[in-house]
Amino acid sequence: VTAVVYPGVEGPVNIAREVEMSGPLHSKGVLVLAGFLAARFAQSRPPMFGASLVFEQTYEAIDGDSASSSELYALLSSLSGFPLRQDLAVTGSVDQQGSIQPVGGLNEKIEAFFDICTAKGLTGTQGVLIPERNRDALMLRSDVVESIAKGGFHIYTVTTVEEGIELLTGTPAGVADEHGHYPEGTVFRAAETRLKHFHQAMGELGRGGLRAARRRTRPGTHHRRRCPPRRRNPAGARHRARPDAADPIPATRCGLPDAAQLARGRRRLPRGHPGGDGR
Repeated sequence: VTAVVYPGVEGPVNIAREVEMSGPLHSKGVLVLAGFLAARFAQSRPPMFGASLVFEQTYEAIDGDSASSSELYALLSSLSGFPLRQDLAVTGSVDQQGSIQPVGGLNEKIEAFFDICTAKGLTGTQGVLIPERNRDALMLRSDVVESIAKGGFHIYTVTTVEEGIELLTGTPAGVADEHGHYPEGTVFRAAETRLKHFHQAMGELGRGGLRAARRRTRPGTHHRRRCPPRRRNPAGARHRARPDAADPIPATRCGLPDAAQLARGRRRLPRGHPGGDGR
């Protein structure tokens, strides 16, 4: 799972949903992340950020919310700049309050990750993060249990997002004070600072657009389309005078040919005209 953040207003964008590869449960899990971020970082100012989330190199439809905590950790890492450990696998659903909720198929997930680590070589630091409420439901294979007992593989149980992000980054998550700000040197303080910069960038963009709009509508600064001046003769009269009512109207003004055209034979008389041949 990867995440990229930037100034904007759209919040987390589920790329799988945009290309119709995301099921309703997975899409719901991504929308829940916006609620968590608003609860932690948008109590004094609206969140001005956009983020793209994607399961890299997935070629089939995705559904379920058991990866919502993984997506949230990726978002927090991108916002704060703190990298995540890559030797720990994560599973667990998350709610808007930041509680890690139980998931299904946990034994199979742990054993599959253990097999991958065994094939690549156990280092003694690899393991998984699982919901605390799934702990009593574990029924792992004997080789996995033996490796855990020897310290070659680890299982960590978490109840909140804060506990999970601390394990993955090795940095305290942070607790907000009475003003909603987080202590220096914490993951949430770094994310708060980044969101503040995004908010300022969007504010400057908005003020710049407003100033441009005001310049366009300020009296004397907008451009008017002017018609070119009409030509006049030296006497001051218009170059093309309107004929008086007493003057005969030329035949060509009525759609009829004049004498010169008739003499040259370039136009025929209209059908039914006196003197015409009716053609």
